[in-house]
Amino acid sequence: MIRTADVLTRRHLLQAATALVCAPAFGWAEDAATPEALVAELVAAMAENDGARMEPLFAQNASQAYGSGRVRSGDAFRSWLQSDIINANGRVENAALAVDGNTVVVTGRYRNANGYSSDADFLFTVEGNQITNWIVR
Repeated sequence: MIRTADVLTRRHLLQAATALVCAPAFGWAEDAATPEALVAELVAAMAENDGARMEPLFAQNASQAYGSGRVRSGDAFRSWLQSDIINANGRVENAALAVDGNTVVVTGRYRNANGYSSDADFLFTVEGNQITNWIVR
C-alpha cells in the first residue's frame, strides 16, 4: 500500500534530482535549486549512501549541532558527516519535508548500519545554493 507521505516524498526526491541533473544541461542558473530541492537531494543521497552526492550540497563552512550542543563547522563538520552519516550509512526512512523560507525540517525515522534508530527531526538552513547548517533536534 502506498501512503500519501510516500508519494509526496518520492515526488520531492524526483523534483530535486531533476533540478540538479537538468540544470547544467539546460543552462538553468545555479540558484534555481530551492531549499526543498537541496534537502530532498540530501535525503535521496543518504538513502543510497552516496557521499559523493552529499558533500557538495554543503557550504564550505557548514555547521552541525545536536540540539543546543557543541557546534561543529568547516573541517569538523565534514569529519562528522563522513563518520556519522556516510560511513555509518545514516539515512531517513519515510522522510517528510516541511519548508519555511530558507529552512527545511526533515522528519521520519533515522537509521544507520550500526543498528541505531531514532525519530528524525533535522532542521536545515539553506543559503544560496548550499546547506549551511544541520541541527539534530
